[in-house]
Amino acid sequence: MSDEVNMIIVAMPFPYTGGGGYRALLSIKEYRKRGINPFLVLPWSLKFQFTAQEGLFLLREGIRVYGSARLPRVFSLYFPFRRSLANFYTFKRLPTIKIEINRDIASASHCVMSMHEGVDAITTCLRISEVFSLKRIALLQLPPFYEDPQRLKSIEEARYLWLEAIEDFRMRASWSIIREIERGISKNVKRLLNDFDLVLAVSKSIPMEMGGEWSKKVVPLDPGVALSQEDMQLINNLSRRTREKEKIVVFGGRPSPEKGLIEALIAFREIRKNCGQDFKLAITGRISDENLRKIRAFCDRLGIKDNVLFYGFLPREERLTIVAKSMVMLYPSHTDAFPYAVLESLHLNTPVVAYNIPALRAYYSGLDGITLVKESDIEALAQKTIEKIKGKNIHVEKPKFTKSWNEIMDEEVALIKSRLIK
Repeated sequence: MSDEVNMIIVAMPFPYTGGGGYRALLSIKEYRKRGINPFLVLPWSLKFQFTAQEGLFLLREGIRVYGSARLPRVFSLYFPFRRSLANFYTFKRLPTIKIEINRDIASASHCVMSMHEGVDAITTCLRISEVFSLKRIALLQLPPFYEDPQRLKSIEEARYLWLEAIEDFRMRASWSIIREIERGISKNVKRLLNDFDLVLAVSKSIPMEMGGEWSKKVVPLDPGVALSQEDMQLINNLSRRTREKEKIVVFGGRPSPEKGLIEALIAFREIRKNCGQDFKLAITGRISDENLRKIRAFCDRLGIKDNVLFYGFLPREERLTIVAKSMVMLYPSHTDAFPYAVLESLHLNTPVVAYNIPALRAYYSGLDGITLVKESDIEALAQKTIEKIKGKNIHVEKPKFTKSWNEIMDEEVALIKSRLIK
């Protein structure tokens, strides 16, 4: 086998989807420099529609789409439990996933890789592997399941809290059914991952969360995330331009249940009460119009509607400018591996208050400027944020990790190539 590798990559390399999308984008661009020819295929998805806007974005990044996957037409209709049933259906009937791809490209490829741990990406990857007899690789950017029942319970409680906040009475009434379907899906993910030739993870916390045999099966990049030279240049420029902090608390995650948005809003009510009526909570990231309307109504019930600013998805420099100006980052995330947001915040001299979950504990515990509180403890989340705001001369320590982004990519590509040679 030559040094050149042709690899089909199943991914959603769009930064607005979160850190996983941004990391996938960077990886695809870096693979080219290291002897891997990446051919992007979009996984089936119920939430994502590939539009001219996404196509233009990829064109600007020099990335071409070579194919996509789709489910049977019935899943284009809306019906109760659609997402959960689609996930469950694809496990049981993998051949029903239709792959549309340039067959010459597929036939010339050495392997197929899923750059996400979601069911849509994993099953799309497996189906391509079956059709074209390719080796299969998975890159996990979040834990696909959790061994610790308390961790799983906390995540499920955050999801239910979201349903309560947006007053989704139908979903709340069916919560026990949804929960059991999701738990069944997690068991199937375990089975499917056993069929992969190589399972990589962007953090050592991922196999820790998966537990048991997976600590040996998963190969973690420790860490598999770093700020690129371009990121550091942007951050350094913003740090020089930012003279003073403003009365802003920034929410560090996507506006989603698993990232603790509702907990952040509840905590902010107490923060505003104690630190001043003029404090603002800044929230960035894409959210549907319907959910935004319902979350605004929840803010109104909390009495903080005029103090919560929803910016939607912002270009990277604009988002980091808000982080640089903020007094504290509120980061009550339940699901993480190695959060970019925390790394960026600390480099921008903005302290962070977060939950003490494995991903945060493994890489950030003990650093000046970050405070970890018990998971789901909203009262402690608010109190520690208030202390940060009222504190004087808070020292923020910039994390020092031993591997650069280039070194991480070198390691990742070497692992992929070594597995293909076997």
